[in-house]
Amino acid sequence: MAKLAIWAILYPIVAHIGIQESKVFLPIVYLTLLALLFIYFSKIRSWILSGALVSIVIAAAFLVIVLGKEYLVIQLVPMLILLTLIFLFFKSLLFGNTPIITTFAACVDDRPLNSDKKIYTRNVTIVWLLGFVYLAIQNIVAAIWLSIEDWSWLSNTGSYIFISLIMLGEFIYRNKKFKQDRISFKTFLVRLSRCRLK
Repeated sequence: MAKLAIWAILYPIVAHIGIQESKVFLPIVYLTLLALLFIYFSKIRSWILSGALVSIVIAAAFLVIVLGKEYLVIQLVPMLILLTLIFLFFKSLLFGNTPIITTFAACVDDRPLNSDKKIYTRNVTIVWLLGFVYLAIQNIVAAIWLSIEDWSWLSNTGSYIFISLIMLGEFIYRNKKFKQDRISFKTFLVRLSRCRLK
């Protein structure tokens, strides 16, 4: 599944290239391959179910291309991802749940967090949630008012820069705030890549 996540992260680049080069079938083909890989890595035991899912994915991709709805699908994908992230981060902040960033921080530190870190990581989860809400609003506004090419620059490129800046800024601030647990950014990324949500 880690390999699939890497392929999924590369999707905005493929979408952006497809839009800028007027080859919008490329992102659809890429999404189709991602969906097929997801079915494969899910290791569904029933051949009938997996065969049905494969048929549905291929038929849906074919239908999108035939109907000329590639742009609609391309613009919907980031919104669906952002709405999913907003839901997951918001749900994790509700009473009785562990905030997502708290879970990841405990994994990166490889030990339970103290009360200061729990409060801090809860606040960071809120920051990420607000960031995703901002990106969702930005995507909607850009889809309505901008050309597909400009939307792609903002959504597929700008969003990555925005998310990278939040991650890097939070990492630098955390290393200053919790000096005793300071680690390199490379170590942080390696440890983070091994973490899983429960």
